[in-house]
Amino acid sequence: MFVSYKYADSDVRQFINLRHKTTVRDYVNKISNTLDRSNGYNYRGENDREDLSDLDYRTIERKLADRMFYTSVTIVLISPKMFENVQEIEQWIPWEISYSLKNKTRADGSSNMNAILAVVLPDRNGSYNYAVKTDGRHIFVRKKAFFEIMLVNMFNRKGISHFVDGYGNPMYVHGNSYIVLTRWCEFCSNPNRYINLALRNRGEWNQFDIVKKIDERWVS
Repeated sequence: MFVSYKYADSDVRQFINLRHKTTVRDYVNKISNTLDRSNGYNYRGENDREDLSDLDYRTIERKLADRMFYTSVTIVLISPKMFENVQEIEQWIPWEISYSLKNKTRADGSSNMNAILAVVLPDRNGSYNYAVKTDGRHIFVRKKAFFEIMLVNMFNRKGISHFVDGYGNPMYVHGNSYIVLTRWCEFCSNPNRYINLALRNRGEWNQFDIVKKIDERWVS
């Protein structure tokens, strides 16, 4: 299991039992601890307080690729300030998603495309509305809160028409998007359910129009 996220984004709901300001990294710790105990998924991302920022781009890329190569599931944490004001191709989260979607071969073996699960984190007020909204029955995605590499791999089951609301927000339905989407509160209540939904899509990958490469024209 690999988790892709914006390490220092603190514009998320704060945990009351921490002595420091809560960042997205604290959510990663909860995921790692919960899944390691519950179903044996091994977390292969960066460790807490591990700083790769002083390394050159190619070294970081190699270290991330080494960790992701042996995983089958990538969890992407959506947070309010995960974007940087540069092209999408220059940001690590989109690169990690793109790498996760590729079939990879090395001298010691091969690694197939990962299942991808996107988990929307609550903002400081405990709200998810910056990324998704609901009318009580359906979930609609606010496209501006997601990277383009994610959007082109959602709502992408072949032969399926996707409903949008009056503001152009597409409606999310499990099974119609390769990338599975849920909110933190739902994920915590049953993480295995959402991981299994993502793995099911991975097994049916040829039923989706999957885009693996980041387009240089995409700007966050």
